[in-house]
Amino acid sequence: MNALLRILGLPACFLAMIPGMAPVVRALSSSVGQKLLMAASGLSLVGFLVVHLAGNLQLYAGEDVFNAYAAKLHSLGPILGIAEVGLFGMFALHIGLAVSTAAMNRTARGSAYAMKQTKQGLFVLPAGGASNWMMVTGILIFIFLVSHILDMKLKKGFGVDYSAALDASGEATNSFQAVKAVLQHPAHSVLYIVCIIALGIHLSHGIRSALQTFGLHHRNWNFIFRWSGFLLAWAIAGGFISVVVWAMAAKNS
Repeated sequence: MNALLRILGLPACFLAMIPGMAPVVRALSSSVGQKLLMAASGLSLVGFLVVHLAGNLQLYAGEDVFNAYAAKLHSLGPILGIAEVGLFGMFALHIGLAVSTAAMNRTARGSAYAMKQTKQGLFVLPAGGASNWMMVTGILIFIFLVSHILDMKLKKGFGVDYSAALDASGEATNSFQAVKAVLQHPAHSVLYIVCIIALGIHLSHGIRSALQTFGLHHRNWNFIFRWSGFLLAWAIAGGFISVVVWAMAAKNS
């Protein structure tokens, strides 16, 4: 675990070498700073999920509409590439923060001295907060992310028949048919549903926790904050699950 944290901390170490950046890096490496980073990265990813879901729901509009949407995205060229790199960096930061959280919590249970040293060290991530089930659901989300990239972006999904999505040159250019091919594969559809449920559980806790980190905490409003986060989490998860169910139903129709 310590070796992994050192590796994850390398970008921050290099950033601290830039003149004037060391105080900023030290502030963000504190337990408070890392909690803020965890919350900010998490809410940013929630925003991405909302946008991504809005795009996926265009599958209901039919093949032409969804393919036009996919073509418009691809037409962005370098801009899309930069956005994907930024998104990957955000995922990596959030995952790193989760690893550091687990390490800090484990160290805190060891001894007060060890906890003090941990808070003073250069970590990529926040102290405290995430429970064991958050880590488990986080692992499932990571598995889903890897599978999703292989399935949808690289068109290398295990056992998936992409033939309906191929053009005359053999390239998978029909995004609508590619999505259906993946989601209609029994093993992939089950994996997606399980991981999306894990996503709903993760978000239902994570959104509220992030809002609390940014100070949205008041006894007269906590009920609304808690339920708003819960409903948003399961609206996102439910939307993605509906797409999987739609694809499975289309196969049997």
